[in-house]
Amino acid sequence: MKRIVLIIAAFVGIFVSLTAYAEPVNCNGATGNVPIPGTQLSVPCPPAGTNPPPVTPPQSTGCSPSQFSTPIGGKTFQRQCAGSVIMQPSAVGGGIVALTDLGSLFGNKPFPNYLYSGQSPTFYIDSGYYVALAFTPNANGLIKFTANNSYGDGGAISLSTFAGGLTYGAPGVICALTGGGLNSMIVSTSTGMCRVALGQTYYINLADTNANGDQLCFGGTTGACTQSRVSYAFTARAQ
Repeated sequence: MKRIVLIIAAFVGIFVSLTAYAEPVNCNGATGNVPIPGTQLSVPCPPAGTNPPPVTPPQSTGCSPSQFSTPIGGKTFQRQCAGSVIMQPSAVGGGIVALTDLGSLFGNKPFPNYLYSGQSPTFYIDSGYYVALAFTPNANGLIKFTANNSYGDGGAISLSTFAGGLTYGAPGVICALTGGGLNSMIVSTSTGMCRVALGQTYYINLADTNANGDQLCFGGTTGACTQSRVSYAFTARAQ
C-alpha cells in the first residue's frame, strides 16, 4: 500500500512540474530535438531553410496605411487610401478622392453597371503604396482591365478577398499579374480563372512595381519618383 502511494505521489510531482512549465521553447535556428530548460524533455524544431507558407497580412478596420500588401520579391507595400484618378481620354476627375471603392469611383454604380466603361482610369499612386478597390457583385456580369500604356504603366494588378493581395498563390489571392504592358484581367461571376461569387466582397489591387518588388516610375523604370501612374482600360457588362 505504501509503495502504491509513493508511486502516485511521484507521478503527481512529474505532472505538476510539466504543467507548471508553460514557457515555449525558442528554436533560435536550431534543428532536431531541443531540450526544455529545467526538464529532461525535448521538443522538435523544424529543419533549417524551410519556407513558411504565404501569410495573409492582418487587416485593420476601414482603410489604413498599416494594411500592408503580400510581398512581391520580398517587398511589401502600404495601402493608399486617397489620391487622384483621371478617366482618360475624357479627362474626367483629377481631384483628390477616396481610393477604396470601385463603385464610388465609377459613377456610384454597383457591379457590373459601372459608368466610364471604355475609359482608362489612371491612378496616381505614391511610391511604396498600392491601391485596393472594393466591390461586391450582386448581379451577374464581368469587368475587364487591360493595360493602357498611353496614360500610365500596366502595373501589378490582382483580385483578392482582402486589400493588398498582390502575390499569386497567397491565400485569398484569386488572380495576380506582375507589372506588364500587355496585362489583361477579366473578372466574372460565371466563367474564367478570375471568378467571383455573388454577395461576397473582393478587391482590385494596383501597384506600380515589377516582379522583383521594385517601385517603378512612369515609363516602367526604377527611380526616385515620389509618385507614378498606373492605367488600365476598363469595360463592364452584364451576363
